[in-house]
Amino acid sequence: MAKKPIRIYRTGVPAEAQQQVQQAPAAQQRPPTSSRARVPVYQDGGNRDRMSITQQVVEYSDSHKAKLAQGVQSRYEQLLECIYDAVLITDAAGNIREVNDRAEHAFMWTKKELCDINIVHLISGADERLMEIVRQNAENKRYTVLEAVCVCGDESRFHAEIVVNRLTDTELAFFVRDVTQRKKTEEELKAATEKLIEAEKVQSRLDTLSTLFYELNNPLQILTCMAELDKNDEYRKQLQRIVAVLDHLKKQGPLETVVDEEVGTRFHVPPSPAELQQLDKSKILVVDDEAMLADMFVSALKTAFADRTVISASDGKKAVEAFVAERPGLIVMDISMPVMSGEQAFEEIRKICGERRWALPAMVFCTGFVVSDTLQAIVNEDASRTCLSKPLSINDLIEAVRRLLSV
Repeated sequence: MAKKPIRIYRTGVPAEAQQQVQQAPAAQQRPPTSSRARVPVYQDGGNRDRMSITQQVVEYSDSHKAKLAQGVQSRYEQLLECIYDAVLITDAAGNIREVNDRAEHAFMWTKKELCDINIVHLISGADERLMEIVRQNAENKRYTVLEAVCVCGDESRFHAEIVVNRLTDTELAFFVRDVTQRKKTEEELKAATEKLIEAEKVQSRLDTLSTLFYELNNPLQILTCMAELDKNDEYRKQLQRIVAVLDHLKKQGPLETVVDEEVGTRFHVPPSPAELQQLDKSKILVVDDEAMLADMFVSALKTAFADRTVISASDGKKAVEAFVAERPGLIVMDISMPVMSGEQAFEEIRKICGERRWALPAMVFCTGFVVSDTLQAIVNEDASRTCLSKPLSINDLIEAVRRLLSV
């Protein structure tokens, strides 16, 4: 059974290796740079696999072209020069004996200069220990695959994948491929993945806060109303401290995720008031899925507006049904509710009013979340609409209703 190649990953650059590089002879002249162009082979988009095939064109160097023109190369030389990778043939100790033309361009040394140094001078951090491992693998008929940083004649560096194999009993062959672009892409992908993971963590925290606000808002609203009705100033003071903390947390991040979904841009051109059937302004509809809270709002509004009828509904769908049946002139509408949200219920009411040519009711929206852009747009459309943040005080609710009834 064939033995698997061993991968050795080198990341550090030891001081002694840097010293070795500094001691290496300096490059006399930089060989011409190969021109490259990455373009797709297939232009049609019908096959995803075909579209992933690209070509990278690398020109022959002048010296290689000259050798081809001479036509005196041996079969071995032809094979060595036609290999795309930089190829360096060394003795067992790593002293370079022969290189191909691609090695000149990869390392920016001339062939003569490369054949005067040891391979460890070209691999950042390499030493005799690495050569010993390579020799052992070669003796055991194994490939060695290195991921390393290679040092060029002008002291520049590039990421490389190096495959080492035994050529003869006394020679090693190093095949070096520049993978700098691939490494850069991998690092960018890693950074993007880390950002995505961090964004998911942030979103998870925001979702937790949203759930916390949702669970706390209604109980706090009930306690606030009870404290206000009992005229317990100390109790109300402590509740206000809790509410202040929640308000502060709301402002730390965008918590609009549970309020609504955008439904697109709408333009409403209502008929003139004289053409519309007016609603019954003696009736007020309270809509909230928290039964105790709805009862408190109804009781407070009945007390404040004894000459008016106050009715209630427990979700958006029932609110629409109650509106059609009673035609109240003002609605106190919670936003986050099961079955149908407050915004959805309002849009349904708006649709019904348009079809039946009814005037739209005045609206007091109540929400425990950051006001969404959609809700803000609804409120800004008409002076007979407002939005209150939960937990709210009974007095604030009464004042908002009184103001809208006078519009």
